[in-house]
Amino acid sequence: MADEFNLRQLVREVRATSTMLDPHLIAVEVLRRINNEDLRTALAECLPALVREEYRHTRNHGTFPHLPSTPTAPLRPVQAVTAMAAQPVPAKPRPARSAKVAAIRAAAHAWMQEVIHTSADPREWKRVGDCGVTELMFAAQSRREQARRTNAKAAEYEALAELVRAHGVRRVRDLPESVLRGVGGAAA
Repeated sequence: MADEFNLRQLVREVRATSTMLDPHLIAVEVLRRINNEDLRTALAECLPALVREEYRHTRNHGTFPHLPSTPTAPLRPVQAVTAMAAQPVPAKPRPARSAKVAAIRAAAHAWMQEVIHTSADPREWKRVGDCGVTELMFAAQSRREQARRTNAKAAEYEALAELVRAHGVRRVRDLPESVLRGVGGAAA
């Protein structure tokens, strides 16, 4: 029996055997290696990530005008997604007397429609307007953990930059081997 197509494995293979770094160029090579029979499987594998990215883009470029600022996975099968899309959309906000009030109401309505990941189950997604305390706290905790990882990685890059500057070299690879051994085993 022939091996089942696995897009992630193909991407790993192309990355491991290529000198290309640009994700767009790697994608072109991956696409070149996918035969016609596997194209639908590949598309089905990558579409959930694209949809999640669109959720993230919409959510992160929106605002929550009425909330104070405080310091603080794959999608469902096609049938479930279709069923969710058939759910009624809440009524539009009532007309306002001022343009400012109308804009705030419209933004709040749009914000309530945003979709977020709401539990450890990678298939649990809800609209913000349908979330309760548990789902909102999960979303908040997930973002804090992601921010912690991002900040830790930023600190690593800053430390590397300081080593490059302190040793008067152009690139990380130009640092002395003794220094590289001390930065997470970067040297072989």
